[in-house]
Amino acid sequence: MENEIVDNHSTVTIKEAYRFFTPLIFMAELHMLSHAVISAFLARMTDPEPILAAYSIAFYLHATLGSPVWACQFVAISYIRDRASVIRLFIFSTQTFLLVGWLWALIALTPLGLNFFIQAFGVNEAVAKEAQLCVLISTLIVPCVFFRSLAYALLMLNRRTTLVTLGTMIRLIGLFVILIGLQGKVSGALVGMMALTACIAIESFYAVIAAWKFYLNLPANSEPPPKYRELWRFGWPVILMQIAESGVAFTASFFLGRLLRPELALAAFGVLDAMMRVLLGPLRNLTQAVQTLTNNRSDAIVIGKFTIHLSIIFTLIMCTFYNEVIRQYTLENIMGLPQSMVDYITPALLLTPLLALSMTAAAYTRGQLLASRKTVAIAFASVARILAVCAIGLIALSFSDVNGAVVGVVALIAAFTTEATILGSKVLYAERWQGGLFR
Repeated sequence: MENEIVDNHSTVTIKEAYRFFTPLIFMAELHMLSHAVISAFLARMTDPEPILAAYSIAFYLHATLGSPVWACQFVAISYIRDRASVIRLFIFSTQTFLLVGWLWALIALTPLGLNFFIQAFGVNEAVAKEAQLCVLISTLIVPCVFFRSLAYALLMLNRRTTLVTLGTMIRLIGLFVILIGLQGKVSGALVGMMALTACIAIESFYAVIAAWKFYLNLPANSEPPPKYRELWRFGWPVILMQIAESGVAFTASFFLGRLLRPELALAAFGVLDAMMRVLLGPLRNLTQAVQTLTNNRSDAIVIGKFTIHLSIIFTLIMCTFYNEVIRQYTLENIMGLPQSMVDYITPALLLTPLLALSMTAAAYTRGQLLASRKTVAIAFASVARILAVCAIGLIALSFSDVNGAVVGVVALIAAFTTEATILGSKVLYAERWQGGLFR
């Protein structure tokens, strides 16, 4: 009985949760800023349209193909116990890359990849060749991500998220220096991808140095390292989750492109998506925070209260757009939109408080299941997210003239609400019928 009480004693306070999560807010914003810097730099080149097109295509493919690798940080947070487990996790990360490595090589090195760019994106051969070369260069990012994911997992487990944010700052500074250094020496989209690769390499080098002492503090081999079968049982739903994360906006765009006014719908949704990435982007890191800080049922309750705080904060942020002065200033002066676009976007923008609530709920339940190593439901929820977007898209296509921005936001709300409902049901079922997530 005494052991049970000790095991369920909370290891975290709401104050500590704020201390852990606040640096991650700045990290998310700095990540968004780094991508904006590259786009702004490329936009100032001669004939920027094909350059931006080539870089955007390459970056999208890189993000999609690399999503299984990005998922490894979630796996590492749950399974790092000693130095032997770190080595095992590095090998596991290599295995995840091999899953998509053949497809990466096919796109980057063969005429099939070139034809894919031309047919799928409608670009000319010159743009396709440049995009293909950028995809090839982006493969160098993968080993950097291996080291960065393990290092950041170690820092998070030791609750040193300030060091994680510092790494993002170093990445951004490095990006500026590299872009200036490459100016006039490299042309086209290659500048952007080479700069991105180099600054991530710098960030990864810093991450390893910052985490090294925590790695040395780990016991050499305190327990048998996790079996690869166990890692894959935990990891495949997480990989699917990452793929779904990239696929939701893409799926929504697919349906928006088939509305009566596709250009307007896609443009408006693109503006809103960019705004949401900045304003609600930190909520994407909530999953890792919940996973890292939750060790038992008492922790889950404390972090649940913290999540409610965040949901109120970010919902109120989005509610500020109900004020016409703030809304007009943001859309006209900051975003530079014409009044016609402002009028088109406004109804969708007024729905975004619901998006903040659904994202928060999904992130919390997702983190709880990751913390308890019950990830199968995450796979089903990831598929359901995409299906929810498809359902909203199909309903929208049945109307002759519907606001594309509203459709896009409703699709995102439906996706996160569906995910939160499925994962929340799993959490409640475990608490009611299985003795709890952390029994």
